[in-house]
Parts: sequence; C-alpha cells; structure tokens
Amino acid sequence: MGQRQSPAGDGSGIANDDLTIDEAVRRLEVDAVADVARAAFDHAGERAAIQHGHTAAVLGAVRLATRRSRRPTVDREELAAAFDVDPDDVVAAESELSRHLGSPAPESETASVRRRLIVARELLAAAERGTVAGPDLPGSYLAAAAPFLLARAVDGPVCLDDREGDGDTAGGLDEASLRAHVERLEADLECARLGTKLAALVADE
Repeated sequence: MGQRQSPAGDGSGIANDDLTIDEAVRRLEVDAVADVARAAFDHAGERAAIQHGHTAAVLGAVRLATRRSRRPTVDREELAAAFDVDPDDVVAAESELSRHLGSPAPESETASVRRRLIVARELLAAAERGTVAGPDLPGSYLAAAAPFLLARAVDGPVCLDDREGDGDTAGGLDEASLRAHVERLEADLECARLGTKLAALVADE
C-alpha cells in the first residue's frame, strides 16, 4: 500500500517528504516524546523510509515514542487527519523501527521497578521531613515492593557505611543514599519502558 502524497503538502508549509520529528511532534501535540522519537528515527528511520516512505518513518518513530513513553498512542485517524499519509504505512514503519530497536521490558518487570520507585520516593520524602518511620510499614503492599528500604526505615542503619556516614539521617534513612537510589530506579524504569537499546540511544542524544 503506497504512501499518499499531495503536491503542496497539507497546507503547513512543509512538504511531507521534508517532515521532521520536531514538526511532527508539534503538530501532533506530543512534544514531550521528541527526544525518544528522534533517537528511534536516527537509528533506524532510513531503513523504515526505504520500505514505507519518509513521512511514514517519521510518524512511525513518533508513534513508537508515545507508546513506549506510556502516553496515549497516536491513533490512525489522527494521523490520517493531520498528514497526507496512509496510516497502514505508519504502523508498518513503526514495526520496522521496533524490530531494529528491540522490545521494552515485560510489563511485570516494569511494574516491579515502578513499585520500588514509589517506595524509595516516599522514604526519601520521609527522610527529608525528619520522620523516623517510613510511609507505610511492614504489612502493606509497599513492604513487598521494597523490603530492604523499609527495613532501613524501621531498624536503622544496616551497614557500616550507613553507621559512619556524614549525611543527615532519620531512623537510618540517609537522604543522599536514598536520593541516589531514587535516581537509579528512575533510570531503570526508563530503560524498562523504552527498551535497553532505545534508552541508550536517548541517553546519547
């Protein structure tokens, strides 16, 4: 199925063959995924464009970025309304890009990282407030999500570095360590959502 084209583009002043990631995300109002879409297109967009056309490859990268960023996926009707392109070509281009980028982590793994991040953020907030106990002590769903961190909240420092550290603590909660842990989990969650290869490409942008 071929890509539809119009001699003068679609009235935006930009011909479909010249469509860029920045222009596509602006017109689709998904600017937040620009970096992810750009990384995907830069890595495998040329291959997708050879098979399905330039515009389809650009829009396929944007559609993939919305999906892996856990945002509402750009739907076929929206693509057809905003661009002179066959939505089937965009879906096929997205599949081609995905094939070269690999898959994101299974949802169960992503959910596990997300739960641990929730716990770590709440414990960091507790440490910053100077409270002794964590936000939800053993017996809650948070205990199963991050038992190590909850143990620190209840029992105090559990290792030599914690006991001898210079940072401020609250019931064994070291703010600097917790903040670093939160940042690691945020990176882990991004990697799980995007997939290892795409996350690395975004980081190199």
